[in-house]
Amino acid sequence: MSQPPYPPPQGQFMPNGRPRPGAPQSAPDAPSFQAQPRYVDYGNPRAYDTSVRPASGLTAARYAPAQIQRPDQAQPVSAWSTQARRAQEVSQEATKIPAVSIAVWIALLLLGLGLLLVLGFFFLQFVLTASSNPVWWPVTAFIASISLLVIAGVMFLADRWDPQPLPLLIIAVFWGAAVAAFGSYWLNTLNSLLVYVVTGSEAAANFAGPVLSAPLVEETTKGLGLLLLMILARRYFNGPLDGLIYGSLIGGGFAFTENIIYYTRGLEDMGAGGVLFSFIMRGVLNIFGHAIYTSLTGITVGFVARKWGTIMGFVVFLPALIPGMLLHGAWNLAATLSTSALALLVMYGAKMLISLCWLIAIVILIWDESRLTRIRLGDYANQGWLTHEEVDMLATWKGRREGKRWASQIGARPVMKRFIRESADLASIRQRLLADGANPKVVQTERRLLNRLTTNRQELLAHAH
Repeated sequence: MSQPPYPPPQGQFMPNGRPRPGAPQSAPDAPSFQAQPRYVDYGNPRAYDTSVRPASGLTAARYAPAQIQRPDQAQPVSAWSTQARRAQEVSQEATKIPAVSIAVWIALLLLGLGLLLVLGFFFLQFVLTASSNPVWWPVTAFIASISLLVIAGVMFLADRWDPQPLPLLIIAVFWGAAVAAFGSYWLNTLNSLLVYVVTGSEAAANFAGPVLSAPLVEETTKGLGLLLLMILARRYFNGPLDGLIYGSLIGGGFAFTENIIYYTRGLEDMGAGGVLFSFIMRGVLNIFGHAIYTSLTGITVGFVARKWGTIMGFVVFLPALIPGMLLHGAWNLAATLSTSALALLVMYGAKMLISLCWLIAIVILIWDESRLTRIRLGDYANQGWLTHEEVDMLATWKGRREGKRWASQIGARPVMKRFIRESADLASIRQRLLADGANPKVVQTERRLLNRLTTNRQELLAHAH
């Protein structure tokens, strides 16, 4: 096992940055503005990590524990104070090839082309088999996009605390709309055909397709997109909220392509009235269906990866599919068996209740993410990188609003927004170091973000003078 990149704590702090019982209140090499540093407890860190990890097994850290390096020079008392003290200049590092960014853009390009091919396939199928005018096919695609835009809007609001990179969000949508939808279409068709060949019953095939095959196949193909995102950008897949956002967008992309197919069938069977009926039933009353199913997988994978590390995040993938599969299967079973208006009313009433619980869960996860940010930035404040007042500013909604309002008065609002965004990123990186150990690449990212923190403080001070 590799050695920690930072010097070991000098007896008074535990590996997670908290003081040992009976430790003195002053730390060696503490910044001058913290001559009498005070430790502030920002919450129970066991809600987000474990201080003692197993020495072996899947939950053991691959690397030595990650320590927080104290700043080389004292930080200003406040990033927006009028004091003249400046932090040490950030050392310049040689530019490296952004391999991960290149992989993300390549994946985005390939999935975008895949989406065009998939939609082209279904359009050609419609032209060859439908008696209606094919010019209406783009209309059904437009109607299907309405639900996707609503889901994307909800995820935009959920993603405000620590925004994810736009290319990754687009990859999530494209994966659901292209790879998951197209793969599920053929696998479900094949499974229904196999059931018909074995049983000789068309009714059995029509039952097994939506109730058995669809939940298993569709949740797996959609869930694989979550693993792709973890491989491409583990840095931005840091918890249950991230998993919910990516899973919901994958599900929304999947529903977009699937809805085009159903709306087109409605157009073939009943004309404009069939499209309207399908839109109300699928695009309004069941708008969050696929988003909810896949987000359950994302929440589980994100929670495990945040608490027990990346490897466990991959290991838990198959069990994480089960809640979405069960809910998806139950919905399709109810839709298959419902033959009366009362049954449909009960079924859609239950889905509305589930959707309400899902929206409430989003609010809870946003609060949880802000709480984690405050605890992790508190680790850095206890070591001298930040003041405790700055933690309150960077890790609470009220503090962020006040900080941006103050920055606007001195013409530094873009700097403050960057300070807030990168501080949230730093908190996520710290949590990953606690879960995975001091991975050298992640430690390098942490150091770069700490340098960015110092730079942002310098720029705010420059504007304040």
